[in-house]
Amino acid sequence: MWPTPRSVQKGVERIKEVSQKVAENEKVQQSVEWAKRRASEIAENERVQKGLEVAKDTGKVVMEKTQQGLEAVKERTREWRAGAGTVWEKGYGNIQRIRTEGVSAVAWRGSARDTLDIAAREEQWKDIKVQGAEELSVPARTEHTCAYHVTKGSTLRWTFRVKEHDVGFAVRMRVQVWGGAQEEEVLAMERYDNKDTISGSWVADEDRTMILAFDNKYSKLRAKTVAYIVGTEKPPVFVPPAETPSQEPAAASSPAPII
Repeated sequence: MWPTPRSVQKGVERIKEVSQKVAENEKVQQSVEWAKRRASEIAENERVQKGLEVAKDTGKVVMEKTQQGLEAVKERTREWRAGAGTVWEKGYGNIQRIRTEGVSAVAWRGSARDTLDIAAREEQWKDIKVQGAEELSVPARTEHTCAYHVTKGSTLRWTFRVKEHDVGFAVRMRVQVWGGAQEEEVLAMERYDNKDTISGSWVADEDRTMILAFDNKYSKLRAKTVAYIVGTEKPPVFVPPAETPSQEPAAASSPAPII
């Protein structure tokens, strides 16, 4: 039996209705998926924002601490520089020239003690711990430096002379600044000739690293031979005088009773 036009029409409408529902369902599904994606993006964005805020706070704290550290280092550097610039004038340092004639050529054979005649200064050097004693050659256009750690209250002592012509000499203090170590001038560079034996001392106000510099940078061709001896002397130990026991006065005897 062939379907009637009415039944065909109903079938077509049914198909349209089903198609419409399917389309609506797909739109609903797409909306749900979009809503899920959107919610996920928002949540992710919130996490990112929170992370950025935490990072900003952490960065701010780190920056503040770094700045505080920089200021502390700058302040210590200013103090060290001020100390280095005035310590010699405050009486912590002393240097003198001793005119010496007739130093024999035999003495200049690698023995700083013989060249400087330390045996004649035995009394002066007996309590000094020698940190270095040698003859050295300072090439032209160069500088020779040697570093010594000096504890608070101790005295750094040195004696030197140059074999021929003259040589520059300076005392510096090594300080820690932002970016590394730096040397600050304590005793300005001065040239000393071969007719003088130079002796000096410096008393440490704090634990310090001191630099003794022999400068020959001004000489373009001639090397300089220098004999030197350096040592440190600890401050004298104060021993309080022993207390003498006090004598207790003898008890006065009471008079005998009268009978």
